[in-house]
Amino acid sequence: MSTTVRPAAGAKEVPFAPALPDDMSVEMGSGFLTPGGLVVHTGWSRPLDEPAHVRRQHRAFEGSGSQQWTISTPDGHRAARFPYLYRPDAERAAARIVGALPGGRWPADADTAALLPLALEASEGPALLPLTHKGKPSWGSGYGGDSARFWMPDKRADYERMIAAHGRIPTSCQACARTVREQKRLGWGPRTSHWPKWEVTGHRGAYVQAHCYCGICMGIYLKIGAVKAVTDEAGNTVVGSAAVYPWSESPEITRGVERGDRPFAWFAHFLADAGCVIVDERTGTSLWPENVRHDDALFCETGETGTWDASGVDTSLEEPTP
Repeated sequence: MSTTVRPAAGAKEVPFAPALPDDMSVEMGSGFLTPGGLVVHTGWSRPLDEPAHVRRQHRAFEGSGSQQWTISTPDGHRAARFPYLYRPDAERAAARIVGALPGGRWPADADTAALLPLALEASEGPALLPLTHKGKPSWGSGYGGDSARFWMPDKRADYERMIAAHGRIPTSCQACARTVREQKRLGWGPRTSHWPKWEVTGHRGAYVQAHCYCGICMGIYLKIGAVKAVTDEAGNTVVGSAAVYPWSESPEITRGVERGDRPFAWFAHFLADAGCVIVDERTGTSLWPENVRHDDALFCETGETGTWDASGVDTSLEEPTP
């Protein structure tokens, strides 16, 4: 880490590296050990001129704009739902997180498996948002750099606890508020309750933007399709899927149909062809979603199920029970 960043009062620079999978070559870097026992640090990524498995720390700079600062345990596990734009903000958030732990700090000999879930739960409330608007926590405008990013829970039970504690709909996103007003005037029904959302791609050990100005809110990523029995190249009967963007044009299906009525034409087509209709918004190939755990997906591209450790890494893949 660059020495242009000076430790805050009470924080000291220490050697640090994130806990990544064993097949990664993680170069040792540094972070700032806070008085409460957690470490704030910049991220690691693949250098452009290095092999795909190499990860190197981003340099940190003082007074040169924002950059991502993450809160982790001393042994390298991410300990906060939000990354922060400035180190002082990350250090203040780390102090609030450890304040909710037994003893009010992260012990040097901490049992990470036992304490990490408590730290993550303490970090996920709206009060820990990295952005503010008029002095209050905010999800940001949604236009880009000032949009909050959020690490989705790695397990369904953690997600359900978060929903029970904080609700489904963020109330301080400026972009969503504007979108709702404008689209309701136009007669649309925008869907702004997409944070937090379990099905979001990359929820396992990766952060996502909690809001986008038009994509998810306005249903741009919706697909409409169906599944039915088909014959593969070997002559076997398998389950196949087909899907399109609801407003797609087709010479056979939507000829002479106004654009606003095309979803209804596709609905009628798939219902007649397969006897069912599925509407989905997850990233995937046709109706097979990507990065979705088998036990939480309507369909899965791998057909595999497994367990997940504290870092979100699948540790015990096994074939699903027939």
